[in-house]
This record gives sequence, structure tokens and C-alpha cells, in this order.
Amino acid sequence: MSNTILITGATGTIGSELVRQLTSTGKPFLTMSSKKGKATNRVASLESVPALTQALQGVDTLFVILPLVPNKLALARNVAQAAVAAGVKHIVRCSGAGADVDAAFSLPRLQGEIDAMFTQSDIPSTFLRNAGFMQNYINFQAQMVKDGMLYAATADAAQSLIDVRDIAAVAAQILQNPAPHAGKAYTLTGGESLTDTQRAAQLSQALGRTVGYTPISVEYSSGVMRSEWKMPAPLVDWMDSLNTLVGKGYAAGTSPDVQNLLGRAPITFAQFAKDHAAAWR
Repeated sequence: MSNTILITGATGTIGSELVRQLTSTGKPFLTMSSKKGKATNRVASLESVPALTQALQGVDTLFVILPLVPNKLALARNVAQAAVAAGVKHIVRCSGAGADVDAAFSLPRLQGEIDAMFTQSDIPSTFLRNAGFMQNYINFQAQMVKDGMLYAATADAAQSLIDVRDIAAVAAQILQNPAPHAGKAYTLTGGESLTDTQRAAQLSQALGRTVGYTPISVEYSSGVMRSEWKMPAPLVDWMDSLNTLVGKGYAAGTSPDVQNLLGRAPITFAQFAKDHAAAWR
């Protein structure tokens, strides 16, 4: 039975690692981007249902990563419509931990609405509900680590982060044999829950120099995002909701799903820090 796999968001944090891991298996797959590139098999904008429908022709299993943009819900609707029109047989979507249409916080509520949309498409779907990424310390907080001081609006509450390498490993496994995972949602976290202070101490250990932590308020963080970073209002709201739910302890839980799916423990933050120390030199 054929299983043509297509990866969206193949150049992003998760997508690029997934491409690397799938490539190592030697099994064929396709990638899609909004721009032509040497490593891209198909080109389509998430804004265009006709273009997406054309790009998804012949695809059996679709891996969906949606950008965090104000019209994220509309882009999800476009992908779902195109997948139905193109005859996609299975969808694997990167969602978020705590995704729930009735969530009290706006970001997990958005993720829940998108998951529900794909479920209602009647295409068998699998949801990877990821915790926060360890790689955010490289992608967004590298300069703070280099400067020796982390700032976060999460009240130094414990939070379980996940290494993107583990997300990609789970995704690669499911994409190659999706049927047993139809209708399932996996919460992907690390195996430990650490505070910002504890993670700063582990970064210090990996780097051989002190990295500290200074708490800031959600209100101050929100002001910076609006006035200095010029982030659109919906993104500020989603980030505020994330900071608040972490600060209230709702992101402290750990899940056995990575261990159960991969047969090994998740990568620890200490190992992540050791592996990526060069990023903060």
C-alpha cells in the first residue's frame, strides 16, 4: 500500500529536524513551501485553497505545521478544505499542549479549535500536542543566554519543555505508519519539569559561566511585544495567555507519550544544553 508523505513547514524548527530524520531512514517523502527552493518539491501558499489542492494531489499522509500568525485559524481551514479536495488519507498535525476548544486561555483554545476543524474534515487525523520547545533558547533567547541573564514573564513556575528532536522522532514514526494512530492525540513533553532558575543553572553548567534569571511581569512583557517588537494584537494575546498559564503552573505536568512511542526517555534539558552549547558562545 502506497504512503506518499508530504511535509509542510519543512524549513522551520520542527520541519527541518523532521526532514533530517526522515532523510536518514532512506524512505521517500515530499516537502512543500510557499517559495521555490532546491529542497522543495511542491510550492503553494497556505492562503490559496486551489494552490494547496493542486500541491496535495497524490499525497496520502500530510504533516501540517501552521505558522503563528493572526489568521492562523483561516489558514488551517484552507489546509483542511484542500486536503479533503485532494483526497488526502491521513493528517498529522503539530498542535499544542492543552489544546481544547473550551480552554480558559486563548492560545490552547485556538489550538483546540484548529484540532476540531481537522477532526470535522472526516480525514483520519493524529494530533501532536507539543509542550514548549527547548530550542526557543536558541531561536529567541540566544542573546539573553550570551549576555548571562534570562528574562521571562512566567513567575519562575515549573514547566516541562520538549526537545524538537523528540517531536520530530515521534512525527517520523507516525508518518511512516499512520493508521494505528488515527483519531489519537499525544501530549509531547519532556520527562522533567524545571523552573527558569533551574534551567539557567543547567545552562551555566553547560557553558562554564553564570547564566541568571530575572522575572518580569506579564504586563511588562506585553508592553515590550506591542511597542518594541510591533507584534500584532492577536499574537500578543496568545503570548500573554501562554505566559499566564505557565506562571499559574498549568504547564508543569509531564506526559509518558514520548517514552511510550519511542521506547526511550525524552531528551533532558541538561543534555540539550550540552549538545547546543556552541549556540551561546
